[in-house]
Amino acid sequence: MVSRLEQAKLLTDPFKLKLLERFARAPATTKQVADRMGEKAPRLYRHVEALAEEGLLELVEEKPKRGTVERYYRTVAERFEVDPDLFNAVPGGEDGAFDMVRSLLRETESDLLRVLDLHREGEHSADELPVVLRFSLRGTPEQIQAMRTKLEDWLQDCTALCGDDASDDQEAWSGMLAFYRQPDED
Repeated sequence: MVSRLEQAKLLTDPFKLKLLERFARAPATTKQVADRMGEKAPRLYRHVEALAEEGLLELVEEKPKRGTVERYYRTVAERFEVDPDLFNAVPGGEDGAFDMVRSLLRETESDLLRVLDLHREGEHSADELPVVLRFSLRGTPEQIQAMRTKLEDWLQDCTALCGDDASDDQEAWSGMLAFYRQPDED
């Protein structure tokens, strides 16, 4: 459970999310992750340090190697969930919860618009178009809890596919899900 705003802000950064996915399956060094991502290790060091400082990555082992020390990190959880209390912020308040949500929504919007552009240019087929749905539903507390449980089960299925052992026949997909009680009408 992500309970500090600083942690939640890091989770809105797409690059840091990719890093967390890479460290989720097994302990790895920053260099190993950089190689898997096709990046240079120095680009990753400050990101890894920020994730470790906020407690999202943990150092699990240090091994001496040719005059240096290899540090192996892994995520502290397979899945991160933001504590709903972080969203009890006042607009413009010091805690920045609203800025965090806006950042997440802007990044998702940017991704979706890029995908739509690729489709328009013929790069994506119809079955690769995003599924975007905004809905409202009504139900008893028991029905709502059942829906929430189904969503959490589905998210666990998604988490199981987040490994970094990509093969040529696999496709990378992203998603964002918000399930919330509607505010009362004025």
